[in-house]
Amino acid sequence: MNKYISLFTITLQEIFTYRLNMIMWRVRQIFVFLIPFFIWRAVLSGGGNIYGYSFAAIMTYLFGTTILRSLVMGSRTIDLGWMINSGALTIPLMRPFNIFSFFFIRDLADKLFNLSFMFIEIPLILFIFHPPVFLQSNPLYLALAIFSILLAIMLYYYINVIFGSLAFWSRDVWAPRFLLMVIMEFATGAMFPLDMLPVVWQKIILFTPFPYLLYVPLKTYLGTDPNTNIHLLVSLLWVIILGFFANFVWQKGIKSYEAEGR
Repeated sequence: MNKYISLFTITLQEIFTYRLNMIMWRVRQIFVFLIPFFIWRAVLSGGGNIYGYSFAAIMTYLFGTTILRSLVMGSRTIDLGWMINSGALTIPLMRPFNIFSFFFIRDLADKLFNLSFMFIEIPLILFIFHPPVFLQSNPLYLALAIFSILLAIMLYYYINVIFGSLAFWSRDVWAPRFLLMVIMEFATGAMFPLDMLPVVWQKIILFTPFPYLLYVPLKTYLGTDPNTNIHLLVSLLWVIILGFFANFVWQKGIKSYEAEGR
């Protein structure tokens, strides 16, 4: 246990080493919220609904995506492809770590870092712009939302392991990761709630793992998902499926690892 605590601490120290990069990333996260905030305020501040969403509901959704982006999609596992291509993966492989635990602990450190800044940024945004935000008071919805978020964290971790492991067979890991980022920006519901789409597209997207990263946890929190139990079950199934697949890809790929540069 002590070795994982040390790894957690070292990862946090690495993050704070590059202070400019850290500050610019946090500034980016603020703008990720502010740009759609001004758009939706122009559309709905006069009252009314759009696709069943009031201004308060949309603002809650935007706040939720901002928080969950940092909590769920903040990750150090995105470095896996670079570590494989550069040979840097050799170092953790030689240490007494379970390699999956190694990357997951690093992910948790990154998420704690992001979450700590959210406690500063969110009150600041609330104080300056006074957006209406819906606070869920139903303990059942809160418990289900927390469970959904935990599943989303595991889901995103396995997705990153799978795409990072492509570096075992190809030196070009940026192209597939860029494609993944573009798809997730839309299919996770980060840009707008997915139930604003036609029903056919909603059903298609819900067959993929992506909406269970942001959209489903947020709808669960809002208490507006009529199929919460089904979606949580599907999310759990995706975690199991991708967990097995990530382990399969890793076991296949590690056999071809050549540790170039080490």
